[in-house]
Amino acid sequence: MTVRVLVRATPRAEDRERFEEAYRTVTATVRGTPGHLDDELLRDGDSYILLAEWESEEKFRAWEDAPEHLEMAAPMLPYWGDGGVERRIYEVRARLDSL
Repeated sequence: MTVRVLVRATPRAEDRERFEEAYRTVTATVRGTPGHLDDELLRDGDSYILLAEWESEEKFRAWEDAPEHLEMAAPMLPYWGDGGVERRIYEVRARLDSL
């Protein structure tokens, strides 16, 4: 069953443009990772949500635990901001097209 990984961060105002550019770099690098289906970067005022879709929680966690994970994500790390990062994993239980 697919999962959505939601990561919320609030980069400093002066870092927002660089944060978005770093996201584009990271998402291009992650594309093709086994189990990774898609992702989006959403913004609401000062905060961002990176919303990623994975084939399963197990595949996401395997990537997250792999040594290359930090290397792939490195361009975004300086911009996560002082507010910390919140991450949640949601299992997709129903979709509009499955009703």
